[in-house]
Amino acid sequence: MRAFTTTNGVVTVYAPFWSIHFVQQQVEVTYKPNNYHGWGIVRTCNAVDCQDFNQADADKFALNAESKLRINGDTSCAA
Repeated sequence: MRAFTTTNGVVTVYAPFWSIHFVQQQVEVTYKPNNYHGWGIVRTCNAVDCQDFNQADADKFALNAESKLRINGDTSCAA
């Protein structure tokens, strides 16, 4: 497992795993924002595509995830 700290949260790349549903090993990449009460986004990809995952990739993934989690750029979690 590798974790990358980004501006608004943490991106984690987990160890590769096998699944009966995929021919190749898979890796889960998660993004969990700092202030979103446990909500986040998970992406599953081929392990070979994520083996060189670095801080720049984590920043890009987090930015993309933020655009899907936040409405109108809201950074608070008002109830």
